[in-house]
Amino acid sequence: MLDLSFLTGRSKAGAATAPALAEADLDDAYVRYVAETRARDPNAVPMPEAEFERYSLGSNWLDGLRDVAKKVVQTCRLVVGIHDYEYYLDHMRSRHPEATPFSREEFYRYCLEARFPSAERSGSRCPC
Repeated sequence: MLDLSFLTGRSKAGAATAPALAEADLDDAYVRYVAETRARDPNAVPMPEAEFERYSLGSNWLDGLRDVAKKVVQTCRLVVGIHDYEYYLDHMRSRHPEATPFSREEFYRYCLEARFPSAERSGSRCPC
């Protein structure tokens, strides 16, 4: 695995195994960043702590990447005709809170019927 511990100022032996640094470690890293920035240029304006946390390796910088990966997988599944049940549940909770959502089996049966309608079933394609 690629060792990026040098970017956080921690050695490999002292690096945390969890993806995120502890909050105290992140505060220390920010203090070091501000000190180094001001040492290089006394007139420099360091980025705010919230922005530093967002861009540092100790923050949840992989969350955005995970979200993109989920969207890519969801898109690929939709291309081949596999609908996303979790997305359907989120839609039902936000748009139709009074309605009872389909079970997973009912949802997939409905999607199959919507894609390949039988003789007795015709109509709208939206399960809500």
